[in-house]
Amino acid sequence: MCIEVSSQHTEQAKEQSLNFSVYSTNDDTLVIEDVLGNSKDFRSPGSFEEKTEVDEIYWIRLHLKELGYFEDKDLFLKHNSFDYGEIYFLNKTVTKKNIGLFDQTSIGERIAYDNYYSEVKIDVDKLRGSEFLYLKIKRVTFNESIKNWNFSLSSTSHNNFSQKDIRSLVPYYIFAGICFLAWFWSLSFFLMLRKLEFLYYSLYTIILFIYVCGYKLGVYQFVFNNNYSVEYWFSQCTLFIANIIYAFYLIKYLRTKSYYPIFHLILKSIVVFNIAVIVAILVFCLNNVHVHEYLYYTYLIYFFSAIPLLLYLVFAAKNPLAYFVFFATLSLLVFSLARMYFASPEDGLYLDSFYYIIIGTSIEIIIFVFGLNYKVQRQLLERFKLKEEAYISKTKALRAQINPHFIFNSLSSIQSFITNNDSVSALKYLSKFGRLTRNILESSIEDNVVLADEIKMLKDYLELESLRFDNVFSYSINIHDDLDENSIEVPFMILQPFVENAIIHGLLPKKEGVKMLEVNFKKKDDVVICEVDDTGVGRKSGVQSGYSRTEGKKSRGIEVTKQRLESLKITTEPIKMIDKIDENGSAKGTKVIIKIPI
Repeated sequence: MCIEVSSQHTEQAKEQSLNFSVYSTNDDTLVIEDVLGNSKDFRSPGSFEEKTEVDEIYWIRLHLKELGYFEDKDLFLKHNSFDYGEIYFLNKTVTKKNIGLFDQTSIGERIAYDNYYSEVKIDVDKLRGSEFLYLKIKRVTFNESIKNWNFSLSSTSHNNFSQKDIRSLVPYYIFAGICFLAWFWSLSFFLMLRKLEFLYYSLYTIILFIYVCGYKLGVYQFVFNNNYSVEYWFSQCTLFIANIIYAFYLIKYLRTKSYYPIFHLILKSIVVFNIAVIVAILVFCLNNVHVHEYLYYTYLIYFFSAIPLLLYLVFAAKNPLAYFVFFATLSLLVFSLARMYFASPEDGLYLDSFYYIIIGTSIEIIIFVFGLNYKVQRQLLERFKLKEEAYISKTKALRAQINPHFIFNSLSSIQSFITNNDSVSALKYLSKFGRLTRNILESSIEDNVVLADEIKMLKDYLELESLRFDNVFSYSINIHDDLDENSIEVPFMILQPFVENAIIHGLLPKKEGVKMLEVNFKKKDDVVICEVDDTGVGRKSGVQSGYSRTEGKKSRGIEVTKQRLESLKITTEPIKMIDKIDENGSAKGTKVIIKIPI
């Protein structure tokens, strides 16, 4: 009898290491009876130079002869956590039990807070009279050196919470706290500002927390109910899910579509690539193909492709936000590489060196918290500056519209009516001039006016401008029937710069032909669409003939108006300019489309 339970033996053997030998084969049809007859094929673990292969089956023979006495009824076999495994008891009859992590009926249990070891509870009676204990195992998640395998029998379970376990969890709890604070902060700012970059970053911190703390803090076990196959697949995908969310975050944070078009396309390609990797992991896992080696090369590709992208971002930086991205991403990349480089040979899944990831992601989160704070502060300052410019633009608009030159020309035109004894026309235009100046002065205090008042102001302005320039152009204002001009508010004098531009730089330079200006108002969904359509010389012709329009020297009034429209949170472009051409390709005017949200 190799193992005895003795009441006379007072010293309890708490844990004893087991010698073992290994038989490697790719024949999955072998049964225990075949293996028992091939004892000469077993080799010592030190003779194996190669690592485990996914298509190899390994029979392990544990030697029980050298063991001492155990006083306990139950023993605990500590062994490496194998993906698939079976244990064979050779007491009178052969009994087989599953012990692999992927086996749904496994009697094995992972040792808490240990990345690579599990244990099996064994009734001592099952070992009576046995010289050997046999295991059949298969490794599919990563390549492992057989020399790293260890087996031992203990009279007590290893799943006891110790001071060492508490100390090992401290970094994970600290990181969990950092993630929670970053998540709560970014989600709060999203609810307050409705900026998608804050939502993406809150999701990103959640995925980072799951990726780093999922196993150590029991998140996987709780969510997947100890289904290791699903747990393993999801754990391998979390990093790539994080990459997808991170790419969307950078798109919004840096506004890459506007400022970094090349980087924008690369980020979209990264999203597609990560989705493909997730699908590939799923296919591999369903076919029991180990993916760790492929993921290792994927990580290297990420690292060596990310460095030139980050350098490009720095050299093409439009604002300091790019530097936050550079340093945050670089910290994560450097510590991720350190995790793989400094991992011990026994750390096949780089789990024992996970502290490097904790350091890198913590630095990344802290940098981005400062980066997002900086962006919020910058946006608030820009918004304040925009309001200040809007106020100044109102004053400038008043001076531009009611400047001495304009007043002089208007009064001179009225004087000519009086001189010609056309008192009706003189009174008519004097009334319009007085009403225009009064309305402008009164309405300039408010940000918005009803559309009807805006249209009246435009009519008065156009009539005076027509009088001022000897009626060289005609105009019309058209309002669609479904538009209630008395209930809709629009920003004060929002169209005047475009109407003035059409007259001064479009119609007046035209030497011959019809000079017509149309202002159209219509409603589409929750937007008022205003069209300023002229039959002038066009933008390019205006520039060539010495008239400055939106090309060449940018109109300050139109630029400020564009900023005012953007501040109204229009998702699509608020101003669209269309150059009209005839069948010969010659310019025949300009149409400006302005969208104003209701």
